[in-house]
Amino acid sequence: MGKPLKIALLCHPSVGGSGILATELGHRMANLGHEVFVISERAPFRLNESHPNVCFCESKPVEFPLFSSPDHTLPMATKIAEVCSENDIDIIHAHYAIPHTAAAWIAKELIGPGGPPIVTTLHGTDIVYLGEMPEYRPLLQHVLEASDRVTCVSRNLKERALSLFDLENPIKVVPNFYEPKQITATRSNIRSELGVGDEALAIHASNLRSIKRIDLMLESFQAAAKTGAKLLILAGSDSSRIEGDVAKWNLEGSVIILENVYDVDNYFAAADFTLYSSEYESFCLGILEGMRHGLPSVSFAVGGIPEVVLDGETGFLVPFGSVDEMSSAILCLANNPTLRGNMGASARQRAMTQFSAQTIVNSYLNVYEEILSPIVGC
Repeated sequence: MGKPLKIALLCHPSVGGSGILATELGHRMANLGHEVFVISERAPFRLNESHPNVCFCESKPVEFPLFSSPDHTLPMATKIAEVCSENDIDIIHAHYAIPHTAAAWIAKELIGPGGPPIVTTLHGTDIVYLGEMPEYRPLLQHVLEASDRVTCVSRNLKERALSLFDLENPIKVVPNFYEPKQITATRSNIRSELGVGDEALAIHASNLRSIKRIDLMLESFQAAAKTGAKLLILAGSDSSRIEGDVAKWNLEGSVIILENVYDVDNYFAAADFTLYSSEYESFCLGILEGMRHGLPSVSFAVGGIPEVVLDGETGFLVPFGSVDEMSSAILCLANNPTLRGNMGASARQRAMTQFSAQTIVNSYLNVYEEILSPIVGC
């Protein structure tokens, strides 16, 4: 890549894999000297606004008496067009097709000839759920066709996308990456803060949406809780929605819930393994976060998770909905520190070799270069 690029990066601000990945990608691009303009309705959860090459551009939803709910997409389209025109943006990178690629497409219509190309990265539910809905499917087909490149975070998601949409241009698989932040508290201090001693500590981090199936996770954790194991849930949204299930399975003394934690690395470093029970995950960034800290995982073998986890080597995969098998896998890790250590070492090695920031960021730069380079030959 020659001159530094000016990149408009569109993402959700809430806690979730797409927003975290987009934000970290923006940071990495900024570190390489590119200018990154992050457009969202509020500053993303982990955005470093003090970085000299990062500019946050707020897109405010509009509330109007005739609207039953605030309008996000059209104001974002206007903001994208404004940012692109005022800053001579080279490329628009939209994370999530709805609403971001739709807003980017409208913005290009506003800009007219010469508008920047669009890269769309699909993260999961924008395809798996919205793609099945007749209210969205034609629009998704159109904006994906209008994208100059489409990428997916896993082969599984690519296959799902191709089963739903007829796209002329190939989809490129670019996995997620994760690089830990500096640890600012010791393992012993964090565990003391949580009231955890030598017992096994599982960790789960998510936005607690219904697709995460926290009910199945808590049911599966009962047996381990009886042996003294603890479960830490880092909640990216209101945790009151899961309090009933915690009480249902008598886990009040075994489950610790913290909301909107920024320094997540401190808690991953203090845990012993990760636990995920999602109905579907296109990738599962939380598992990768744990792997990077040397944590094995227990999860259902859904979506793209088997592309991340090597069953029996870096973690345990069990069939979706099998509470008994998940419970047994949890007990296996909770009761065997040596096994946790061996599997965790393999998990860390896999994370560093297969999902490193350098490799994935270079893949995105190659995508940008393919679009921006002049076509040679005839």
